[in-house]
Amino acid sequence: MHTPTSFRWLLALLLAFGCFSAARATHIRGGDITYATIASTTAGVPRYHVVVRNFVEIGSAATSSAVSLNANRGGCNASTPISFPTVPRTQLFNSSLQTCGTVNPLYQIAVYEIDIDLPLPTGPWVLSSFSGARTGTIMNLQNPLSQNIYLTAYLDNSVVTQDISPVFQSLLQPIVGTSAPMPFSMSAFDADGDSLAYELIQPANACNQPIPYNPSNFAPHYTISAATGALTATAAASTSAQGYYVIAAKVSAYRKMGNNRWLLVGYVIRDTMYLLFPNTNQPPTFTTMQVNGGAAQPLSTTVTALPGQTVNVLLQATDPDATQQLRFASAAAGVVPGLSLAQVGTTGSAQLSWQVPATLPPGRYPLIISVFDNGCPYNASEERTIVFVVNGNRPLATRAAATATDVYPVPFREQVQFTTAPNQAVILVDALGREVARLTSSATGLVRWQPTAALPAGLYLARSAASGQPLARLLRAE
Repeated sequence: MHTPTSFRWLLALLLAFGCFSAARATHIRGGDITYATIASTTAGVPRYHVVVRNFVEIGSAATSSAVSLNANRGGCNASTPISFPTVPRTQLFNSSLQTCGTVNPLYQIAVYEIDIDLPLPTGPWVLSSFSGARTGTIMNLQNPLSQNIYLTAYLDNSVVTQDISPVFQSLLQPIVGTSAPMPFSMSAFDADGDSLAYELIQPANACNQPIPYNPSNFAPHYTISAATGALTATAAASTSAQGYYVIAAKVSAYRKMGNNRWLLVGYVIRDTMYLLFPNTNQPPTFTTMQVNGGAAQPLSTTVTALPGQTVNVLLQATDPDATQQLRFASAAAGVVPGLSLAQVGTTGSAQLSWQVPATLPPGRYPLIISVFDNGCPYNASEERTIVFVVNGNRPLATRAAATATDVYPVPFREQVQFTTAPNQAVILVDALGREVARLTSSATGLVRWQPTAALPAGLYLARSAASGQPLARLLRAE
């Protein structure tokens, strides 16, 4: 008896898909490393909280209880690394992307955390984590099954001793629909207010070892905004081979130092997969937003805010497939202090609220919000960046009772005083919004500040620690 040709082909395809699924379930889909300065436990030795995040398949054997971390002074090949072989997993949670008709996520995010010392002398450091093999069906890499994932982050504590790295706000792996592209973003939040620059780079499988691209399948499916990290699909997405691809984005942080010099203080890299497939499900889209109850305006409008202020942004979205239901999500709420998101009613509305930290430096802060439908085969989505500009000063008319006449002496050298509300917590920041001191007013409201001799001359601002409201301007002479 002969098996019909069509049935043999169908059987072969099912077996191939089963093998593909099994192979795929043992591999990591991407990840990143971030860091933040914390209090030292050994005098003079810088200490950091380091976070490694991996994108993993559901139930993957690669979702281990720990990963390894290396730290090299001067570069990944510059010295014998300091090795941290067991960075414990602290979280494992589902992605927001789901399959249609179910609540099954497409992948999970595994989070690993550790506190480490970077011993003296200071200098540029490269943090790295080496993970298992990539998925064997990646279209744009040569020999993908033999390629590993090499995650890195860079910091230079010879330039700045206090630093928090940029942190990617999105935990979505992009989907590129060939008939309806879906916007995504690589925007990061920097709590220090550093200037961020975004670029797409070649993924690596070891120190200084970029992975060769597959020339027959490599295509620029995305461009990236150097200013915000927003990804825009290119025309090549409609004609390229379907399947999984890899994309890597680098976010460099620059800080303005003396003599108006901008110096690189660190960078982080996100290495991740995305899926290119022919979709018939049309993605939802954001239409308008209303800031603090104002008139409707496009999401491209810049939102202004003040330190300590709460800003409410009501977002509206719609879907061209009228029968589909919308839901909203923002992983940025777990990254940006004071940020929250709540769906409004059962229609396409959600409110993004941000209580701007009182000590947040002035600057531009892109924040990410996503909207999903419940369509097939995967939930279509749109990820948008809303740019907030945080100003350092309030208008004079809204300043608190303490005025320049309360400050004595003006200017000052060794000590200055002013009057505010009794027993009030006060934060002092420099012209860049960086905290330099915390004080509490006396029972009579008197505040005395005697900064160290090392603190440079210039303008300083006293703020309420509770509301962020400016209280007094303090000018220190040389």
